[in-house]
Amino acid sequence: MHSFGLVTEGPTDQVVIENILYGIFKNPDLPITRLQPAPDKPGNWVKVFDYCCSDEFRAAIGFNDYLIVQVDTDVLISEQLPEKYKVELSSNLSVEEIIEKVIDFLISLIDGEDGFFEEFKERIIFGVSVHQLECWLLPIYFSNRKTTASKITGCKDALNRILKQKEGFYIDAKDLKYYSKMSIHFKKKIRQIYHLNPSLKVFCERIMEIDKDSEV
Repeated sequence: MHSFGLVTEGPTDQVVIENILYGIFKNPDLPITRLQPAPDKPGNWVKVFDYCCSDEFRAAIGFNDYLIVQVDTDVLISEQLPEKYKVELSSNLSVEEIIEKVIDFLISLIDGEDGFFEEFKERIIFGVSVHQLECWLLPIYFSNRKTTASKITGCKDALNRILKQKEGFYIDAKDLKYYSKMSIHFKKKIRQIYHLNPSLKVFCERIMEIDKDSEV
């Protein structure tokens, strides 16, 4: 059974990724450790990048089979980030090109001068949500509306237009229980809907490679 360590922006991102993993591996007991932020601790974008540069990240590879690093791409062009953590993402880039540029940036943080990433690259997985993790949730509610399910902007607004009817709440705030209630649907149908959103598809296909290799 594979074990995973999560390095994410916040607890809501962690619960969504956990439910994706549970759904792909069809195993509710999959060992998953919340590394950053730690349980009951707040997170943010800068803490993800700082953690990638840290000794803690390198140590974590010793007690997890895989480390997942998640980041929303909208934060990388935010004025709230220190200059050293900004990435140039022009508006004409495809989703795949955005993901590639962000992964290159994250690798530069992880690698250091000793080639750490190159040694462990098969065990480090990037979850690059373009442009927000909320976009990954769209296929749950819009599986029959492919244009909406594939959106990369305005995703929270699109969800809010249907959530009150489907779930009885809005997600104007990052409430963990709401993200848990939404993403729990991934446990049953992630393999049927993951392809509908482009950056979710890239992430899930990487995870599915691990699942496929474990069956050999």
